[in-house]
Amino acid sequence: MSGNPWRERILKGSVLGTLLWLAWPVVIGNLVNVSYNLIDAVWLGRLGKAAFGAPTVVWPLIMFLYSVGMGYAMAGLSLISQYYGDGNYEMARRSIGQLLGFTLLMASGLSVAGFLTASYLLRLMGVPPDIYPLALGYARIIFAGIPFAFAFFAFNMASSAIGDTVTPMKIQVVTAVVNIGLDPILIFGLLGAPRLEVRGAALATIFSRMIASAIGLYLLFAGFHGISLRLRDLRIEGWWLRKVFSIGTPLAIQRSSTSLGFTVMMSIVSRFGSTVVAAYGVAVRIVDIIQSFTWGLMRATSIMVGQNIGAQQYDRSWEITRKSMALTAGVLGLGAALIFAGRAPLVALFVNEPDVLREGSRMLSVFVWSIPFFGLFFIGGAVANGSGHTKTYAAISVIRLWVLRIGLSIILAYNLGLGPLGIYLGMALSNIGAGLLAFLWTIRKTWLQRVID
Repeated sequence: MSGNPWRERILKGSVLGTLLWLAWPVVIGNLVNVSYNLIDAVWLGRLGKAAFGAPTVVWPLIMFLYSVGMGYAMAGLSLISQYYGDGNYEMARRSIGQLLGFTLLMASGLSVAGFLTASYLLRLMGVPPDIYPLALGYARIIFAGIPFAFAFFAFNMASSAIGDTVTPMKIQVVTAVVNIGLDPILIFGLLGAPRLEVRGAALATIFSRMIASAIGLYLLFAGFHGISLRLRDLRIEGWWLRKVFSIGTPLAIQRSSTSLGFTVMMSIVSRFGSTVVAAYGVAVRIVDIIQSFTWGLMRATSIMVGQNIGAQQYDRSWEITRKSMALTAGVLGLGAALIFAGRAPLVALFVNEPDVLREGSRMLSVFVWSIPFFGLFFIGGAVANGSGHTKTYAAISVIRLWVLRIGLSIILAYNLGLGPLGIYLGMALSNIGAGLLAFLWTIRKTWLQRVID
């Protein structure tokens, strides 16, 4: 890995230029990930709001399981990027192998757990009866494919940590094309395929992720930027496990509690019926598009902060953080204004039913103004991930969802009788509060320390 062409730029290049250089492939990759749900939504919307609502109610459960893997994968990014910034390429390689072994082991257990408990969890959420059977079929297929998703998580984090964000993006584009082609075939039964409807959308997603994981694993074992793993490299060592648990457990708790909180939020939304579920699903998908930019800057900031802290360039790490926060808040503010201006046509693009159009437009008009604050919250997460100092950010994240979002949504929607409007207000206020808390933690600079030996 010593010939890696990106390290010099990350440690010495223009801060804004390097942030954007690292971020744009991640933005494209995340837009591709969003496309999985958007494409499903467009086709399933043709089948009615029950079919459209099935993935909407399931995804919080899926993300609950994914979040555990992502928390520890981000801990792997912290270690790999700091070892790489320090010039310790052997330790970076060993960390990559163990990250892959650990995520595959964890994925197998989570896949079985999700498949077996899907029926119980959906009933506990209070999913509307017309959506429940469709959601169950979708959930079980997605849960069965978790190992493929996790294998690509590990490859993506390893590649990103050493500065290559382009290769994961290329793989994601290829698999998105596959998903786009398979979706209508499996949903509607074209070209002689069986008509599987909602289950067809899930199968298209899983097949696409199988391809992504296969390419990622091939690259790591065949030779990728000096990495050439062997099966013995997947053996997990005690020192690595202790570091990953120290860094990753707060992130796993934060991400899983966030996903569980979204499951509770979905339960709150579901009690207002299929129209509100569909409106919520449309609005969330629209917001996901603009947040793809945030994810890109978050990954780029994590990489740059991690490598520069590893190289003990603390002033530059702070400069990276400061400029990333300003850029993110500014761009998301512009995006929020554009979404507000075109909210009705955007909702109609997915479900052109009068009741859904009205409710989705109302949600967006309330929620979008909190998106810039959500950007500050995300960059706080990037700093935590790159530096390896994750405990405070994890606490802020739990407060954001469980205290502010869920608490305010219940109070406003039920106790004060505002109904769905109370949920939308609770969502907006939680983003604003969490963004301000993350900003205050970041400017204290207590995270400017290495976590590697």
